[in-house]
Amino acid sequence: MAETPAETHPTPPAPHTGDPKAGGPSIVVRPMPKVVFFYMTWLASLVMGIIAAAAGPEKMPAHLGTVWLCIFTFNLLVISFDFTEVVSIAVIFGLLALILGGLYFNFLGFIGDFFAHLDLRMNAGFYFSIFGVFSLMYIFVFIRSRFEYWEFRHNEVLHRAGIFGEIKRYSTEDLRWFKEIPDVLERILLKSGRMVLTTPRETHPIVIEHVLGIEGADERIAELLGTKRVTFK
Repeated sequence: MAETPAETHPTPPAPHTGDPKAGGPSIVVRPMPKVVFFYMTWLASLVMGIIAAAAGPEKMPAHLGTVWLCIFTFNLLVISFDFTEVVSIAVIFGLLALILGGLYFNFLGFIGDFFAHLDLRMNAGFYFSIFGVFSLMYIFVFIRSRFEYWEFRHNEVLHRAGIFGEIKRYSTEDLRWFKEIPDVLERILLKSGRMVLTTPRETHPIVIEHVLGIEGADERIAELLGTKRVTFK
């Protein structure tokens, strides 16, 4: 009696393909520096530079510099502190209590007067200079991210670093990973988070900071590493 050939269920295609030369589907994860969260200041500098250049020194819009300073201060706040869920809720309720108390007892009027009389004036050259500096930084960040990244495959995780392509390999056997959202504001701005990998072969967890779009990356990695090839005899 002829032997029945083994039936093999094909592995589903991965939702994202990395380097076609890598020899199989892969997921690429690129850690980013915190400067990427300054994109609000970067864009605001461009817009306000255009407004200032069109208006001219004589007809500069009022409070244009104040708005820019508020955006810049918010960006500094984002990168300076980690706003966890508990801290964020406490800050929101604290601000609400302060505003309601100020309206009831009328002790916040000086803040409105301060901002009403605060008229910071920066010319178009200042705004375009800030935009140019951030643009240059983002070009360097983009180039660096092409040479330093993590690549997830079915059976291994590769850490590529450096211009000369240094590679460190980690087996996916007994690999565990989970995502963290250490900062709510970073999550809101760029859907950013932290990815932590643990394996018995490493004494310390591997931490990949500031992964943009971490929810999608986590789902794709789970689908890639979760596919199994089953054979029936």
